[in-house]
Amino acid sequence: MKCSLSRLAIKAVVLSLAVTFIFFSSLTGFVSKSYAEDQQIVATWLWNTYSIWKEKDKTLDFLGRNGINLLYLQIDVDIPSDVYSTFIREAESRGIKVHALGGAPEWVLPEQQGKLYQFIDWVNTYNNSVLPSERFNGIHLDVEPYVLPQWRSDPDKMLGLWMDTISGFVQQVKADTHLTTGVDLPVWLDRLNVPDGYGGRTTLSDWMIRRLDQISLMAYIDNAEDIIKSVSNELVEAEKASKPVIIGVETLNNNEEHSSFYAKGRSQMQRELNTVIRTLSSNSSFAGYAIHEYESWTSLKD
Repeated sequence: MKCSLSRLAIKAVVLSLAVTFIFFSSLTGFVSKSYAEDQQIVATWLWNTYSIWKEKDKTLDFLGRNGINLLYLQIDVDIPSDVYSTFIREAESRGIKVHALGGAPEWVLPEQQGKLYQFIDWVNTYNNSVLPSERFNGIHLDVEPYVLPQWRSDPDKMLGLWMDTISGFVQQVKADTHLTTGVDLPVWLDRLNVPDGYGGRTTLSDWMIRRLDQISLMAYIDNAEDIIKSVSNELVEAEKASKPVIIGVETLNNNEEHSSFYAKGRSQMQRELNTVIRTLSSNSSFAGYAIHEYESWTSLKD
């Protein structure tokens, strides 16, 4: 009897110590959990919204076969709301989250920013009119002002307008919802130095990462080694900010050497992505990858 009580006492002490360790570890940050330990994100962009209307089943089947669990879906306000609700409900049943996708380079210009807020308002109005299983889970912005001629003529002004646009985007979305805010970013923003908003300076990539819920880095390169190099600084910044990073690759025929898997095909792309995943899996900010974009991916050679 004494022996049994002794064993019980030892077990109780061990359990107590374990609980105490876990509690204090969570406070001190000793126990860390990377995004890679959760379900890895596999995403794609769908720009031709008619695919969810005229080819809904075909689209969902392709997404399911390829393990997609996050879809950036371009919003076309001319498509009836019930088309979105039906598609999102069926996507949700397959484990696919859908983020509303919108944007244009001109949206950073003061005279065009109304389009951004109309886009956000459309998403909120739609979400408030449908069942929870039919709602968008986030809003994803694709605004690339560096393609505008004004970027070359007055880059400092355009940088400021871009930052104002992102700040306004996050503020407006978070004012009434808990939707995930995300954007597409090029991999060279770590070379641009901007005010950090607290009296100091930082990189534009760090500034963006700290304000958004997640970012998709457009690492449009056709080999794993250079993809990994191109995102290394942003991953460090994201790790410090405890923010997830999704790494995007290209499949469009853009006629730019080594920037797309269009020529190499699907099998080679997956091999390179597998290398990226293995290499970055220990980085707590690496959340997964995204393939740009749905239509070109479906026609990519094996």
